[in-house]
Amino acid sequence: MSAAAALTRVDAPAVLMGVDIVESDRLARAAARGGEVFTRHVSTPAERALGPGVAAFSVKESLIKAVGVRPPGFTWHDFEAVTAPPPGWAARLLEEAAAELAVTTGVPLTGGASYAVRGASARAALERLRPADGVPVGVARWGRGDGLFVSLAVVYVEEEGVPS
Repeated sequence: MSAAAALTRVDAPAVLMGVDIVESDRLARAAARGGEVFTRHVSTPAERALGPGVAAFSVKESLIKAVGVRPPGFTWHDFEAVTAPPPGWAARLLEEAAAELAVTTGVPLTGGASYAVRGASARAALERLRPADGVPVGVARWGRGDGLFVSLAVVYVEEEGVPS
C-alpha cells in the first residue's frame, strides 16, 4: 500500500443508511385511524416512553430502508428504541448526515434515539454487512416541519467484546 493510500484509508465500520420522508398530515391520519391498535402494532411497550410517538412509523421505515428489506418474519418490533447512546463515531456520522438532510429538506432533525435491531431484520442486516461477530444496532434522527416528517437511520454492527 502506498503512503498516500495509507493516509486516506479509513478503518470505519460498514454502515447501512435509510431515509423516510412523509407528509405529517398523512402520518397523523394513519395514527388516528389506527388508534391504540396502530400504536401497539408499531411500537413496543418499553419504547413508547422513549421513542418518537406517532412518528415511530416513519422512523422504523427509515430503519427498514437501511436494512434494505422487510424480510420474511419481519415485525415492527424488530426495531426498539433503547436508552443506550451510540458510540462516538456513529453519533458523528448521524449528526453529519442529519445536517445534510436538514439542508436538503428544510426540516431540522431534532429528535433522536438508539435502536436495538432484532429478529428477521437483524438477520437481514447481518447478511448485508457480513461481520464475523456482532450485534446489529441502529441510531435514528427525526424532525417535523413544512408539512413533512423526515427520519434518518443508520444501522451498523457492534462487535461483541469491543468497546464502542
